[in-house]
Amino acid sequence: MTQKLPRIEGLRATPKRTAKGDLRQGRFTCHDVQWTGGTGTDSLLATFTITADELAETAASNLLWTDQDVQRGIKPGISPPPSRELSLGNGYPDSSKYIFDDDNADSIAEKLLQGEKLFLSPLVWNLRPGQFEAYWDAEKEQLYLYDGKIYLPDSHHRQQAIIKAVGVAKSGGSDYPQFSPGREFKVELYFLSREDEGNYFFDKNQRPKPTALSKAYDLTTLDDLSLLAKKVIEKSKCLHGNVNRVTDRLTQDNPQVVTLSTLREMMKVFSPYESLEEAEVDGLADIAASFYDMLAGVRPELGLIDAVQRRTVREQLLSDSAVMMHGYAALMKDFHKDLVSNGTTVGTDEWRRRVSRLSKVKQYSFGNWTGDFFAKVNPLWQRVGVVKPGKSENKLTVINTGGARGECGRVLRQLLSVRESVSALEFLAPR
Repeated sequence: MTQKLPRIEGLRATPKRTAKGDLRQGRFTCHDVQWTGGTGTDSLLATFTITADELAETAASNLLWTDQDVQRGIKPGISPPPSRELSLGNGYPDSSKYIFDDDNADSIAEKLLQGEKLFLSPLVWNLRPGQFEAYWDAEKEQLYLYDGKIYLPDSHHRQQAIIKAVGVAKSGGSDYPQFSPGREFKVELYFLSREDEGNYFFDKNQRPKPTALSKAYDLTTLDDLSLLAKKVIEKSKCLHGNVNRVTDRLTQDNPQVVTLSTLREMMKVFSPYESLEEAEVDGLADIAASFYDMLAGVRPELGLIDAVQRRTVREQLLSDSAVMMHGYAALMKDFHKDLVSNGTTVGTDEWRRRVSRLSKVKQYSFGNWTGDFFAKVNPLWQRVGVVKPGKSENKLTVINTGGARGECGRVLRQLLSVRESVSALEFLAPR
């Protein structure tokens, strides 16, 4: 290897030595390393070959880890939250706490044990600059790892399956003659920051195939609308800790008000552009956060409430539903325009007055019905196609289609633009 490697924080200029002065190979050695990439650490890639047995031994020595904040993640609603970093030496993550498909990993392990042909390479490892210590022996083409953790930005299920197959084969004696612990796999070793591990996960798991959008959007720093959504969470007192950033579904026991994927779609409605400069992201986030908190001041269920309260709200109201969030985004867009036209003080005061019309203490009428505007039983919502009768008696199903989202925006905009004294809702229904 004649190419000079770029400077990587953690890569030593000289090897460590034993008491006798001999070269120390450290905790793990990458043999016959081939280097690819340019002059920067973000594009540098080392490839080498490892056996199934070596992989299992490396895991057993607690060198291989996953950081669940840049993997599929911890399931929402668990208190206290479980450990973020997990050693592969401890086996599969607990699927009641983490997003991990035991059946998928077991299927791979079973096929390995039966000697079936599988395309599992490359396995992906990462050493975070500044968090490891290693030495590159250019003459022997070997990389010696002395200290630090090897993280898995990808291929977690595959590596867990290989490790399990090795363990099962060892305990099963001659039951698995088709499996060889010497089976070889190619490893791609990167030198990425924790942030870029998230970007790697986004590229490999979101672009080619569907995964939980909320988790992918949470990890990436390359999607401006995702960055805007996360900045809004940071700035809003009512959204902070109140957004599911792991999965795209809010379960019955999850007290959070919205998923990150829905919030990101709201930003798509609110933002004038999908490509934004850093200063634009910050400014738009201030406006979106202030408007959301204004809404939550009128509708407390848009803020932080416990699981029991959230379940009751979801059963009876539309105010915290995903489809209504798109209606709020339409109002948020109008709010932004008014601030630009009339100034922050005048615009905010006017919109605080308008938004007060959504309070649960204000009663609206539609035909013979009178009640909370956001009540699912408000006949207006069936009339405009936002809810429909469910399969069971007296149960209404919320519809979250593009048409229903548009109707939420239209109804909210029209309600907030009419004269203050109007209380009947027939005028909002299609003519």
